Amino acid sequence: MITWTNAYQVVEAIVPLYAAMILAYLSIKLWKLFTPEQCSGINKFVSRFSIPLLSFHVISTNNPYQMDVKLISADILQKLLAMFLSTILCSVWSRGNFDWLITAFSLSTLPNTLIVGIPLLNSMYGDEAANFMGLPTKSFQVHLQTQVIG
Repeated sequence: MITWTNAYQVVEAIVPLYAAMILAYLSIKLWKLFTPEQCSGINKFVSRFSIPLLSFHVISTNNPYQMDVKLISADILQKLLAMFLSTILCSVWSRGNFDWLITAFSLSTLPNTLIVGIPLLNSMYGDEAANFMGLPTKSFQVHLQTQVIG
């Protein structure tokens, strides 16, 4: 049974992500704080540096042999379903082509995995989420930091 505490932890993990997106949207559309050239620069920075570095961090600290089989199966099933629905949508839509298929698949799978998925799992399962994803636990990371620093 999902308790109010569990729901609060999920909302607590997602609100900062959506608050940043809403503020970014308002700063561009409503308040006109950024020019189109600045937005292009921010987009390039995020797509060429931030997301690849976040992906590298997650992949480099991941141990696939410790990952939960149910998590891997659910991820594979979600990606296959997204690919199937994207293919149907692009074949039915008159302007749909391969570029739209790649865009739809990327939008439906990538943000869910890294940007929203990891904070959600951490808020729902705590240190146990690291065991699902095959990542080192927080106590192990603190131990490594003290060994490197001290």
